[in-house]
Formats: sequence, C-alpha cells, structure tokens
Amino acid sequence: MPTGGADSTGNDIADRIAARLALYLGPHTGRVAVKTFAMKAFGRGPETLTLEDVPALAQALRPMLRTFVGRAQCEIVLQQIARELGL
Repeated sequence: MPTGGADSTGNDIADRIAARLALYLGPHTGRVAVKTFAMKAFGRGPETLTLEDVPALAQALRPMLRTFVGRAQCEIVLQQIARELGL
C-alpha cells in the first residue's frame, strides 16, 4: 500500500480507501474517486481526510459504487473500508 510515493495523497486514510477501491475500479479510478468525492462531500482534498470524515465520504461514494459494482457489492466494499479503518 502506498504511503508516500507518486500515487499517494500523503494521507493514510485516503490512500487506504483508494487502495480498497482500486481492487474493484482500478488504481487510477480508485484514487480519482477518493479525490473527487472528498471535494464533493467536504470541499477539500483527500489529503485532509480524518476518520470522522469516512462515513460521509462513504455516503458520497455510494451512488458511484452502486453503478460500477452493483448494490450488494457496493455495501460489501464500504463495509470492508469501515472495518479496515477500525470504524
């Protein structure tokens, strides 16, 4: 998992979410999704994400994920993210 390379946001939470999404969407789309939906949900970049932001980010990601992976798989992915981050 990246923790400071060229593909990293410099934020462990954002990078971990992007890495989980990458399993389903590919690495580029996973990173772009985290960036896009952090901006949409909070008006700030993924490098600022905190654990408290994760539930709202998951809500923002949900419609896109449902479209790409289906309703059931979407919920599994979001649960995996929450579990991996200790939420």
